[in-house]
Amino acid sequence: MFSKEAKDSFRISTVFDHDKESPHSILYSSSIRNTLSRLLPSHFFLFDEVSDSLIDEFSRVLPIVKWVEWGDLGLQVSIHLLCPHRVNGVKFFYEMVSRWLMPGRRQNISSFFATDFKLPEFTDELFTICEIVISLSNQAELASVRHQMPIIESEIRMGLLSVYHANRVLEIKGLSADEKTCLIQERIASLLERRPKDFGHDIFAQMQHFLVMCREEFKAVREYRQMSRIIYVFYLFRKALKKEMEKSPGHRFVHLKVSKGYLHHAFGLKKVLGIFAALNFHGDNELFEERHFAAVIHGHFPHLAVVEDSFFFRTSKEEGIQLLYIEVEKADGTELSLAETKAIKEQLPGEIRSGIEKLTRPLFMPRNEEEVMRNIITLSSQLKWIRDLPQVIINFESEIESELLFTVICVRILNPYDLSIQELFEKEGSFLKFVPDRIRQLGLLRKKYPKEGTVFRLKVSVHHFLRPDHSVDLFKARQAIVHELQRVLGEFRDYNGGMISKQHELFVALKELFASMDKNEELLLENFFHSIFPIEYRSVFNPQLLKNLFSLLLEAVQKTEGGIPESSVYQKSCPEGCYLLIAHDDSFLKDQVMEEVKNCQIPSSQLLMMDLEHLGTSYLGYIYLEEREELRQQFLVIPMRQSTKPCFNGSL
Repeated sequence: MFSKEAKDSFRISTVFDHDKESPHSILYSSSIRNTLSRLLPSHFFLFDEVSDSLIDEFSRVLPIVKWVEWGDLGLQVSIHLLCPHRVNGVKFFYEMVSRWLMPGRRQNISSFFATDFKLPEFTDELFTICEIVISLSNQAELASVRHQMPIIESEIRMGLLSVYHANRVLEIKGLSADEKTCLIQERIASLLERRPKDFGHDIFAQMQHFLVMCREEFKAVREYRQMSRIIYVFYLFRKALKKEMEKSPGHRFVHLKVSKGYLHHAFGLKKVLGIFAALNFHGDNELFEERHFAAVIHGHFPHLAVVEDSFFFRTSKEEGIQLLYIEVEKADGTELSLAETKAIKEQLPGEIRSGIEKLTRPLFMPRNEEEVMRNIITLSSQLKWIRDLPQVIINFESEIESELLFTVICVRILNPYDLSIQELFEKEGSFLKFVPDRIRQLGLLRKKYPKEGTVFRLKVSVHHFLRPDHSVDLFKARQAIVHELQRVLGEFRDYNGGMISKQHELFVALKELFASMDKNEELLLENFFHSIFPIEYRSVFNPQLLKNLFSLLLEAVQKTEGGIPESSVYQKSCPEGCYLLIAHDDSFLKDQVMEEVKNCQIPSSQLLMMDLEHLGTSYLGYIYLEEREELRQQFLVIPMRQSTKPCFNGSL
């Protein structure tokens, strides 16, 4: 490059070149020249002119990191750096040496020199040169530096190759909260600059919300890139939801994204899967929070465990938008496979839709004591023989916090050695909480055997009867109370539960017709069954015919979720009758169809109707029991005369 005679005269360009007589210019140029002579191999100064091969060799050797021991006892260590200019490269070099040359303690920096310069006769590229001098106290510290320096040298070289590697090295080493905040701000600003069509300046409001609301413990163990991802994914989700809600108001939208990440704990790295979700609410009475998110994950993916304190969310009540982030890992500690990750991405949005809780205001309705007395008299009149079973009426009264409250009226023939109902509960023990109310003597049977009427309340935890959509299944709660009362009191007649029992039997028979069902399908089957009219058909209708209509509903739900237009007609026919199902989002269309069906004057013994809403789409279905083909066809064309869309036909 330069001859020996010229090595002291080759030109160095610095920021002080505007004033060559400045002492700073002379000082900096001299310092740079001396350091270069110590860092570069001697053969770099043996050439009279620059060649392409020399330029290539010079590029290959950079960055250069060298360290020298000096002083009387060798306790002074100079660490030099020569590299192409990198944004924040000097800061990275200083942090690596001062914080990690001797982990656990800051070094005593005696001197620090850094500057940028050019070699105009060599290249137009900008270079950085640095020197850090550290003072050590004893030979033990020097031995530690000798051991650690090759590791630090390798990490500095890797970090100076790219900003990504530099940030990665520092993150593995451990960044402070303030340093992570700076990196997050730099990353968000970079996104705004590189993708102005996707991001606007309002993303800084999202960033500020995250930095203020996020706990320090959350920031401490997570990489700045993962936290930056939370900020910009939330921003993009909110932007997309607002656009969709403006285009299709009244519809439910759910967005989901998964991202692998790492938690930096004292015992090492833990690999986790971050799940981002965004959804819109229909009104102020809907709720989807951490417990709902965790319940959805546990319910459908039992092999996953939610990482403790990994939840972060942002709610916009004015816009009706909820943004959520949570992390999961496999319960057995193994890594999630690609198939498992794909299943989460495909199935979780539907689970979230089903898991939204709808809040209801508590009702204030004092118990009708006149009705209680009337029921006691009615039950008493049912006891006509000594061996008659006790007569029991069970009514739901209210929900108090996390408990369901039922009122029970029991009238029985009292034998001399019979215990009171309260004593029976105390003796047998029960998961039901017994709350006594009153006991009345209701006269004598055959002027000898007393009739006893007991009114009491039973409390049961609501958590045992929550469905996936967080609604309370009172039907199952009542069945549980009936079975427990039979265990405690013995056999009795469930006076107001006859039809309920028949409904339960028919529902069980219907469910057994399906070989296997997932939890979503089971919930849909329950909703389907309880949407049947007339109500008495829930007790006596042919379960095979109900299965056929439900199968049609499953087909409609799958096609509706797949993007088929909402107002669609599904038809199927068989010798004993026909099936008609309309998927719609138009209440006026529903009223038109129902009115035309009514005008057909079909006997109620031949017509079953189902009216159900599922995941934002309404479904109106019919079973028409008619053997004559022409009448079946006349019935099936009813929706064709309305403003419906595609028609799906088939035969059972």
